[in-house]
Amino acid sequence: MHERSGVFRTRLVGMAAVLGLGAGMFGCLDRPVAKTTPNLQSGVRIPVVNDAIENVDVLFEVDNSNSMAENQANLARNFNTLIDQLVNPPINPMTGRPNNPPVKSLHVGIISSDLGTPGSVVPSCANSDTGDDGLLNPIKSGLAIRTHQPWTTAPPGRRPMRCTNDPNQYPSFLTFTSVATPSTPATNATEFRDDFVCNAYLSTGGCGLEQQIESAYRALVVRNPRVQTGNTDPNAGFVRDNAVLAIVMVTDEEDGSVRDCRFQEAGVPCTDAVGVFDIMSPDWSSSDLNLRFYMYTPGSRQDPTWAIDRYIDPARPNRGFTSLKPGRPDLVIFSAIAGVPLDLPMRAGRVDYDALLGRMPDGSDGYTGEQSGSGPVSMRQRTMDPMCSTRVAPACRREGSAPTTACDAASQYTAAPSRRIVEVVRRFADRNNNGTLHSICANDYTPALTQIVERIQARISGRCLSRDLETEPAQCANGMPGCQRVSCIVREILPPGMTTAACDAARGRTPGSPDLSSPSAPRATCVVNQVLVTPGGAPPAGQAGFFYDTRRDPAAPGCARHIEFTAEASLTSGAVGVIECVQQQVTATNFELNDNNPTGACR
Repeated sequence: MHERSGVFRTRLVGMAAVLGLGAGMFGCLDRPVAKTTPNLQSGVRIPVVNDAIENVDVLFEVDNSNSMAENQANLARNFNTLIDQLVNPPINPMTGRPNNPPVKSLHVGIISSDLGTPGSVVPSCANSDTGDDGLLNPIKSGLAIRTHQPWTTAPPGRRPMRCTNDPNQYPSFLTFTSVATPSTPATNATEFRDDFVCNAYLSTGGCGLEQQIESAYRALVVRNPRVQTGNTDPNAGFVRDNAVLAIVMVTDEEDGSVRDCRFQEAGVPCTDAVGVFDIMSPDWSSSDLNLRFYMYTPGSRQDPTWAIDRYIDPARPNRGFTSLKPGRPDLVIFSAIAGVPLDLPMRAGRVDYDALLGRMPDGSDGYTGEQSGSGPVSMRQRTMDPMCSTRVAPACRREGSAPTTACDAASQYTAAPSRRIVEVVRRFADRNNNGTLHSICANDYTPALTQIVERIQARISGRCLSRDLETEPAQCANGMPGCQRVSCIVREILPPGMTTAACDAARGRTPGSPDLSSPSAPRATCVVNQVLVTPGGAPPAGQAGFFYDTRRDPAAPGCARHIEFTAEASLTSGAVGVIECVQQQVTATNFELNDNNPTGACR
């Protein structure tokens, strides 16, 4: 199908939906497919594999500039939330089983926000050439942090007794194993929490010109963090093919990921911008180095940053962070505990990014408001704080803090707008519901970590659709009206060697045509019966097959659209399912296809 036909297409691997419109329109829709014409197209193909994902790799980018000590301590206090909910999910009293599959293996890596100030020497920015260079466990491997190790800068009592002053105490990343094997004992959760704090509490002293997103990019894309034979990269072994990857930003500043053409992408033009670190240069938006990352117009000559497409490109899933999961961009999650208001603007249960960032390209119409009892806040670009001439208007103030007009952070903590980080979160949220956002000014990060866990669980359970499928009324099995049907056929591609004799009617199967996707090795297939259900209802007893479930998924509370199989009809071990659906054609009502927008880009 040519992408300009505007036909809706869906791909789901491991039953996790990834929506798009060909290579040029990936992730545009934010609503159900509109019934705009009677022209039906067989436009939805959903591969389903029966291989459970039981591993998770989590990268924490921890801002270690001088304002971050309390925020790091907050993260440390709340980290148990992530461990407990992932590896010991609560038991459902109705079933006696966990609400979601427990994670068997967890990798946790830490990087700092410090990439130095290439070409210039700036106070507090040690190792100006590359900073900590996106190296996992910067306490061990970072060249910048060697001048301000945590044991020399952390307040007494912040680091657990388990932490030593040996930079080599821990490997590049931590591994949590929930199930003991003959060669590996199960990890002690309490000790692992302390190990995390020893690694993640980087304390302060890092470069105040943070490059948060680029640090993660340096760690995951420039470097080779994959599990591969012969991989000798310092970050090797962190990213596993059979794991969900979560990237978590913890920062109270705007992202200042500067274009350093030493790290340009092949085939992508680059104009070097490291001159922004030169205090004497007149080429930038302010004479204040820090304000140069707030006062420019995005995309202008004075914008020193990499384009957001470098990190997530809706038209090219094999670029940026999603390139780490070829064919499975839905397995990459991006979350931020960052400079945003405590009370985020919401619409239909989701963050209203248009209200938060504004609709104007320059962000001049972004969110402004009054934080209860603490003073004005703003997410607008290039807006100076009327109460303090040395900084931009803050995105938030410490929860529960008293109002003050002082610029001194000791009088009232504030966080600056993290607009670029929010834009990356937004793209992940729009694409696969894989972005989460919370304010770093909160006193408790438990809700933030819980939402990250929910996104991970949705990918492990692998059932959640990020958009509605079309339904039509149908008679229920008892002949009564009120049920719904989706115009979909589920084919079960049997494991090699099996025949259609396995297409058992008791399991809701009938023999289907052979699968010829590999002509040299065709495989037998079964067609799975559709069980009709009432909207929001359960399948009737005694029927076997698949059904479209619009109830809240107990394994992923944020999911209310998922494909399920009845107990008698789950996929055969080693089988691959393909769901093929008929959907309405999407017209210019949704995608403004015209000479000014020939690719149907989202507006």
